[in-house]
Amino acid sequence: MRRAAIGAAAGLLLAGFLAGAAEAALIRGRVVDVDGRPLAGVKLFVYDSANIRRPASFISPPSAADGTAVITVPPGIYRVVARIKADDSYGPLMPGDKHSGEPAVMDLTAEAELEQEFTVADIRDLGRRRQAIAVDSVKLSGRVLDREGKPVANAYVFASAAGDAGRFPDYISAWTGEDGRYALIVPAGRKHYVGSATRFPASAWRPSAEVSPAAGKSDIALDVALGLD
Repeated sequence: MRRAAIGAAAGLLLAGFLAGAAEAALIRGRVVDVDGRPLAGVKLFVYDSANIRRPASFISPPSAADGTAVITVPPGIYRVVARIKADDSYGPLMPGDKHSGEPAVMDLTAEAELEQEFTVADIRDLGRRRQAIAVDSVKLSGRVLDREGKPVANAYVFASAAGDAGRFPDYISAWTGEDGRYALIVPAGRKHYVGSATRFPASAWRPSAEVSPAAGKSDIALDVALGLD
């Protein structure tokens, strides 16, 4: 009788374990730098909604030497980014930290496992990668200024074709120095919404100026007011 009870209990435990395993999904990320080389020590930040300006729902262990990062989550639809901070802390990204940019949407409602490659870079690399290289391009340059008109260090300027504050910018400058100066190359012949921030990603990409550079124009001098990020 006792053996039967123990056997039944063991069967229930095994059934529960198998049911739990069936309800788990696997995110397998491969993290590389802008040159395609694998990166160790990068974590995947997994969000269960489109709002990624908050603490992550799940965070993976750091990626291995081959750039692989794996995390188990309940089935669902997730937004995933890869990031690493130079000081191994949490919070807004600062110069030297690396981020994969716009989140990857991963639908694990029907799939038990999905793979995704993430390219992470610091904001200077992202700025260089996203700058326009077409012949018809112009350079925006000037300073990032605070409310008192003083230059702001460790800020960046962004430009987008749309004025949507929730949209990831199309172009991003490098970080400003102590003089607050920036330079940003954008395509000519279209309108750009321009703003600045000190946090990356910003809580909202709110533009503070509009420019519509004509083709053939070389440089545009533009001081940008620091946004509330």
